[in-house]
Amino acid sequence: MFQPAVPFRTNNLLLKKMKGRGVDKVKEKEWNELRSLYQEMRALRESVHEEGNALYAEWEPSITRPAFRLSAKNLAYYLALRRRDIRMLQSRLSKWGLSSLGRTESKVLQQLDAIVRNLALMAGEIKQLDDYPKTPEKFPGRKKLATEAKALLGEAPVHRTTRIMVTLPEQAATDKDFLVRLLERGMDIARINCAHDDSAVWLQMVENLQAAQKIAGKSCRIYFDIAGPKIRVDAVLSEKEKPRLKVGEQFFLTADAAFNDLKHYPIILFSESLNHFDELEIDSPVILDDGVLEGRVVERKPQGVVVQVKKTARAKGIRIKPEKGLNFPDSVFKLPILTEKDRKDLLVAVEEADLVGFSFVRGSKDVVAIQKVLTEQAGTEAAAAIPLVIKIETVEAVNHLPELIVAAAGKNPLAIMIARGDLAAEAGFLRLSELQEEILWICEAAHIPVIWSTQVLENMVKNGVPTRAEMSDATMAAQAECVMLNKGAFVEEGITLLDAILVQSQQNQSKKTAQLRALKIARKALRKTKK
Repeated sequence: MFQPAVPFRTNNLLLKKMKGRGVDKVKEKEWNELRSLYQEMRALRESVHEEGNALYAEWEPSITRPAFRLSAKNLAYYLALRRRDIRMLQSRLSKWGLSSLGRTESKVLQQLDAIVRNLALMAGEIKQLDDYPKTPEKFPGRKKLATEAKALLGEAPVHRTTRIMVTLPEQAATDKDFLVRLLERGMDIARINCAHDDSAVWLQMVENLQAAQKIAGKSCRIYFDIAGPKIRVDAVLSEKEKPRLKVGEQFFLTADAAFNDLKHYPIILFSESLNHFDELEIDSPVILDDGVLEGRVVERKPQGVVVQVKKTARAKGIRIKPEKGLNFPDSVFKLPILTEKDRKDLLVAVEEADLVGFSFVRGSKDVVAIQKVLTEQAGTEAAAAIPLVIKIETVEAVNHLPELIVAAAGKNPLAIMIARGDLAAEAGFLRLSELQEEILWICEAAHIPVIWSTQVLENMVKNGVPTRAEMSDATMAAQAECVMLNKGAFVEEGITLLDAILVQSQQNQSKKTAQLRALKIARKALRKTKK
């Protein structure tokens, strides 16, 4: 039996008015189309409700955080709706001036119920709604998302709804005035990257930031980003002082620190994380530095693999340096979600951070493993109160995103970070453009705040001049609850520019909904006609 999120009421007076205006004279074909559309929408609503409840029933035992239960149920309804291709249905609904279901994320059942109600009125089927039972559930929608964002990311500035996160450079440990300027420019959250520096430097950053907040008269959340099982180039071995790789050239990739056969392999990359190469088959892709270099495995050796360069970001080749990331899109490495270093870093993060982020999470099992370690370190009650940031940077994580969200948000406050660098390396740039939107939609359905990161205004932050492409990218980033800037020589100017972009964007767009403010172009055009 139906359980509408918003109870329907028969409006006989409205029906009489409609008939008095000639609605009963609408062509029979159109009446039949409306009735058919009404029946189809009612059946869709019933199926979404039934399938969503079944999915939620599977999740419910693992959800111990009451604040997430209704959000999880809305997510289940959204997934039930989006497993269908409803593009033709959208066109038919738009024809009659009805919602085309394009903005249902935060309140799925309410949207479906509203359309069914309006179709019933239009098709003269209002009596069919008399048997709709009422439901006590009231889905909070975007208000719930705003509440979650405020709790995790802090109060948004008065003039914009999207927060700005900034990665702190080592300078932040010694230059308090620098942090004051970042705050005055618009930084709302400070990111400490635990892949760099050490706990002594991080603690000095925290101390300086706390002092800077008092000087600037502004609060700022502190986010510790745990490095995770990132596979990196730990060392580069070459006879050249500044080794470079061009298309067609080869390098040797190994986990054996003693391997030094430069006679046969002029450039050797060492990565301690690659303790075995069983997962790397011939022709397996190898990505370096978020796609700056792409290669393929052409030969396997006992000490590692030979990789031939297929693409580089520059025709003259790429300078090879340590600490650059390695990605293997077609290979799955069974690495623990937390390294020994990560566990030590967590002890600091739990004490100092407002949010703690985790990298390369692949699915719900990784989330459970993280929560177990947090419980061991902080105790059950304290661990459940720690806000988590799960970074989505692999295709595997995207494929398991709903289960991942339920596992994390079912026990902890949660935000999702779209880490587009590694995700692009894993999925490719074409797929990334689609995936980042899908992540936004699913997170909105679950009322989970999103942090948009990686290469936002990168040229501006590094060189002081933005590109046209990154201006458009930053505009789209306004759909998230937070946008992250990386460190660079012009990060202060980058914050100012991003602040202006976000303010402008929110006047024109709210999530997927266009905001129709008055256009100067339209006003000027009308003034000309009046003259």
